[in-house]
Amino acid sequence: MKKRYLILAGILAASMLAAGCGKKNSVAPEQKVEATATPTVTEAAKTDVVEMQTSTDETANIKNVMGTKSETTTSIVFTNKMNSTISAIYVRPTRDDGDDSDETWGSDLVNGKFTLASNDKAVYYMEKSQKDDNGDTATSFDVRITFTDEEQNECFFRQLPLLTISQLSLCMDGEGEDGIPYATYLASGSTKEVSTLKDVKARLGIEDDSDSTDSSDSTAVTPTPTPESSDDNGDSTDSSSSGSSDSTSTPDPTSAPASSDSSDADPTEAPSGEDDPASVAARYIGRSMSELENACGSPNGSDYEDEPESGKTGYYYYDTFTVSTTFDNDGNEVVSGVW
Repeated sequence: MKKRYLILAGILAASMLAAGCGKKNSVAPEQKVEATATPTVTEAAKTDVVEMQTSTDETANIKNVMGTKSETTTSIVFTNKMNSTISAIYVRPTRDDGDDSDETWGSDLVNGKFTLASNDKAVYYMEKSQKDDNGDTATSFDVRITFTDEEQNECFFRQLPLLTISQLSLCMDGEGEDGIPYATYLASGSTKEVSTLKDVKARLGIEDDSDSTDSSDSTAVTPTPTPESSDDNGDSTDSSSSGSSDSTSTPDPTSAPASSDSSDADPTEAPSGEDDPASVAARYIGRSMSELENACGSPNGSDYEDEPESGKTGYYYYDTFTVSTTFDNDGNEVVSGVW
């Protein structure tokens, strides 16, 4: 009997001990599961890295480089549209004396590092603070280029506002010795392309094709009323008297336009040659806006915009053209484009 009691007591103790171990085993896995969470931190880090890598400089893919990039330079992308390979490029502030000797041009910016074939590009890191031959802050610049073909004449591009230009294309109107070099450019922050061709022709004394067409048309129109008046009046004495009476009255609708065409210019049509207001205004690119207003008069209206690259930009509106301006480091308002 005592043996049975001891056996039952041993079985009871063993079952209680087994029940206690089961509780420990059930708790331990729950603690391990709670400690495994935080996988999202690494995903956020990867996203930041990708965004930083997407920001690139627009000139980074251009391999041909002139000058050294720094905080005191502005970048200008040159494009060769001369249909010839360029071997050397020179840049200097515009000179008042017109001296084009080699000493006035300084060093070749290319310096044998590359050549520019047709449509090739080069980026020029240009120092913003430069002085002209008078010791004043330069706002207008000249460009000179030579070619790999040594028999080809060098070309010049005058009075360019390079400090306000982001893209500059060197072009040729015509071919061979009769070709006229000119430039087209985009001012910083602007989408309107400016061409210097008309201004170059004016400096060379070459009449623009569009101007010659307008003048020939007006010449053909003016003589048409003359035979009508002579046919109606018969002899020369009567025709002179009737001519004076026609100028004071308007019974004949065909004669009135003829007199107005010969004496008064249409304000919507730009006059030819050097009298063209837009051509006059274009001569002041790179110079102060006040000088342009002294030559062309006050504009009909104006406004200003803050451009991300060029800063404060002004726009002045005339009857037949528009003027854009920027401000240099000294706060002077400089003409940057005319169109």
